[in-house]
Amino acid sequence: MTSHQILSLLQKREELLKNLSEINAQIIRFTLDHGSDSAIAVVSQAARTSGRANGSAKKGGARRKWFERGEMIKLARKLLAQPMSQADLVRALASAKGYDKGLPASEKARFKSAAYQAIAAALAGKQLFRNKVGQVATRR
Repeated sequence: MTSHQILSLLQKREELLKNLSEINAQIIRFTLDHGSDSAIAVVSQAARTSGRANGSAKKGGARRKWFERGEMIKLARKLLAQPMSQADLVRALASAKGYDKGLPASEKARFKSAAYQAIAAALAGKQLFRNKVGQVATRR
């Protein structure tokens, strides 16, 4: 970075700090005028609304549950007639659940992440096993 760029960043920082101190003064004035309970409610409401980053959180924020308890193991046992790689198992799980067609790309990525985590948990819990080649299999 050149010295000119550094100076401009420092000036921008000073402006932001000045704006922040003005906002803090407004908060203090509001607290003194209306009482501390109303100020806390306003600040907590602002923190809740600004903390939501994606659209799904704005619509309700409910956690998406991709598999019911034990469902991934049941599906995996049906799908693993022969050992397969984890990626193939994730694709098979997505098609078995119907998630391969109608989900947007961001939700597909979330499902894949959840499926890989479920496979890792099943491997750690010795519900699924890894063969010598590294493929996932069940012991029947």
